Amino acid sequence: MITHRQDIDGLRAVAVIFVILYHCGFDRILPGGFIGVDIFFVISGYLITKIILADVGDGRFSIGNFYSRRAKRILPAVVVMYAVVMAASYFTMLPYESLRVFKSVTSSALCASNAYFYFTTGYFDDSSEFNPVLHTWSLSVEEQFYIFFPLIVMLAGRYGRRATGMAIAGLFAVSIIASIITVPINRSAAFYFVQYRAWELLVGALIAGPALPKFADARINDVLSAIGALLIGFSALLLSKTSEFPGLTALPATAGTALIIWTGPGTLVGKLLSLRAATAIGLISYSLYLWHWPIWVFSNQYGAWEHGWQLVPIALSLVVGYVSWRFVETPFRTMRYRPAVSVAAGAASIASVAMLAFVGQLAADQMNEDNTAVERVAEFADYDPSKAFRSGQCFLTSNDGIEKYDRDACLALSNNQQNIALVGDSHAAHLYPGLRALSGANVIQANASGCRPTLDAEGEERCIELMNYMFKDFLPSHKVDVLVLAGRWTKDDVKLIRKTVDYLSPFAKKIVVFGPVAEYKSSLPRLLAHSLYDKQPFKAADHLVPRQHIGLDIQDALAGSGATYISTYKTMCNPDCVVWTKSGDPVQFDYGHFTADGSRILISRVKQALVVQR
Repeated sequence: MITHRQDIDGLRAVAVIFVILYHCGFDRILPGGFIGVDIFFVISGYLITKIILADVGDGRFSIGNFYSRRAKRILPAVVVMYAVVMAASYFTMLPYESLRVFKSVTSSALCASNAYFYFTTGYFDDSSEFNPVLHTWSLSVEEQFYIFFPLIVMLAGRYGRRATGMAIAGLFAVSIIASIITVPINRSAAFYFVQYRAWELLVGALIAGPALPKFADARINDVLSAIGALLIGFSALLLSKTSEFPGLTALPATAGTALIIWTGPGTLVGKLLSLRAATAIGLISYSLYLWHWPIWVFSNQYGAWEHGWQLVPIALSLVVGYVSWRFVETPFRTMRYRPAVSVAAGAASIASVAMLAFVGQLAADQMNEDNTAVERVAEFADYDPSKAFRSGQCFLTSNDGIEKYDRDACLALSNNQQNIALVGDSHAAHLYPGLRALSGANVIQANASGCRPTLDAEGEERCIELMNYMFKDFLPSHKVDVLVLAGRWTKDDVKLIRKTVDYLSPFAKKIVVFGPVAEYKSSLPRLLAHSLYDKQPFKAADHLVPRQHIGLDIQDALAGSGATYISTYKTMCNPDCVVWTKSGDPVQFDYGHFTADGSRILISRVKQALVVQR
């Protein structure tokens, strides 16, 4: 039996607090808060390996006992969460939304939600934001890992501790190398799939054996644990959702966690983590993790909490997390049943959840058929802009490396048409269908997600390389008729946009800068579908995010530069916002990106500003 460590409870508290703050509106303060999941992975790998090695060493390890403990630890709280989420989804969400939830619960109950979300979500998908079981992908990763890991340790253990250590080290090496290779190629796969995440659990496994004895000098352990804390802290502050993660960028946080665990509870960091406030949250961290995301999703269905009100769902999560730990987790975990009974009960509960989810799918499907007009609008939440944006060719998503950019196809100039260069992020890419529809226009395109078109571009490598190539290589040697710059501008871009325009002026006969779009607090198709379902008129003003001030600041910054500024907001909202096409489709498919038809409506209204005399 391994000794309970309060410092590890404290580490759990750090992990779950990071995740909650990141998910619940404090991502600007803690942009890398998602590393809380990676901390959990290391802790899990350490504790489970410690238990397995102790049982193998005593000759009492059995697969039945192992899965019995896992079932009692994991299933009761998550099954209750599934049941509540399905009921809440059925009664509070639109039919198409509850259908998604039921499908997600089915995949999650079968320990496959990581694969499900990989195949059903993407860069532009709105569904994940409103899916209350999205966070269960990490549980699926762990359970998939523990299908094969105990068997490997058990088999290797027959040949001694050295063989076990070598097996764990070998698996670690294969997994981390695969992760590093995959991140630039397919970041989403590297994020969701167990083969690319296993190394993080194996970091914990490596320090669980006797191969890495602690230093005897307490001062050295203090220094190492402090370094570990700094690695975790800097990762949480410096990483962001645009970082190429996991891969090498996940190594500091996982190594930092390992250092804190390895050096033990006697260090200064260990003592701080063992304080009552930290351990109290650590004890309920599993239930807290389970409940924080559903509570956040259901409380944000009609617009995000703002101005500090995010603390309300966080406080509610703490209360519900405690109740779940006290009255669900603890009683079931301490019950004494034979392993076969626990495993059978766990299997039965999972089968029941899967069956309920299947019945829910049938009911939601029928409700969809009964509300065809609502369903038609709601389907635009699944709108695929890949073809309209030329994704993976001229528009690089977060899953695309720079090598996918097709210079020959995307930068082909014309001798007898007006050449329009479209440069920027996805808020530039959505202009492509409209620009392409202009008579006598040849549109060349250099777009990448998260890459606002300013000099000295920052961000991911593909962003820096693409912007540097356009601004410092292609445009200086290929003068175009019109250079269109567009992006999801921030206040930090205001001081850079004038410098960028002044630099690019010699390379284009005309420079046009598109300002911010009308952004909504939630997906526009979702808001419109709710309006239709509730038989209430849609009032755009009630759902807009106030970003017009950024456009006004950019317009002021460009005064006297010779560039043409187009207020996208005023073009589409004067005074009421255009939300429907003539055929009755939403003009935007998420919070702000235009559909192909929406793009053509916008450009048709400003086409005179995009023409130059050749």
